[in-house]
Amino acid sequence: MKIILVFLFLTISANAQTQTPPPISEQYRWLYEILFDETDRIQQPNEAFKSFYVHLADSDLVFPKPSDIEAKNLKPVQTVEGTITYVNVIKKRYTYDILKTADGIFVINVRIHLKDPVGADLNNFREKIRGAQDIWNAKRVAADFEYVFKFDLVESEAEARYSVNVFDTTRGPYDRNWGRDWTPNVVAHEIGHMMGLGDEYQTLSGKFDCMKTSLMCTAWSGALMKHHYYFILRRLINQ
Repeated sequence: MKIILVFLFLTISANAQTQTPPPISEQYRWLYEILFDETDRIQQPNEAFKSFYVHLADSDLVFPKPSDIEAKNLKPVQTVEGTITYVNVIKKRYTYDILKTADGIFVINVRIHLKDPVGADLNNFREKIRGAQDIWNAKRVAADFEYVFKFDLVESEAEARYSVNVFDTTRGPYDRNWGRDWTPNVVAHEIGHMMGLGDEYQTLSGKFDCMKTSLMCTAWSGALMKHHYYFILRRLINQ
């Protein structure tokens, strides 16, 4: 058993370090050229392409033209579920809800529960989650329908989509362990996983072979980009 586990770890490590673009990535190069600025594609082609193609490793394999994500094509989606490929090998789930206000605004909702919080945990994480929500709402890409992101810290585990342990510091994974030292930017990155976005950097080695300006590449300092919104909004017409 020990030999098998060591072999599995080495296999995962090798795959995570190599990060060879999957064959499907060339099939969608046209989409990459739409979602990424020409300057980035020219000045850092490998890093920009890496920040793109990791999000193709999704159980939802429908990638429409960005122009097709419009009000007339939206479907009555209530819950979005699927799996992303985590650490380049492991399938991990994502799930969130799509609510709709009385005036027709789509609300992309993630509900999180903290297991056994102590001291100021609830207040601290409520503030960080609110900050992460502001980060996601501030950079929304334009659409012909209104949508917002709403992230909730809920006290009941039954109401939550994710229930996580709290540690002073941790690298996750996003659906199990959260750190008290995380900033709102890091929380925004981890909630990105909860909405089906993958890590753009090499998860095991920590090598940043991706666009360092991207939130899903560098959680502590990166920002949201057009492709992050695309890979989430597309599911409003796919589900």
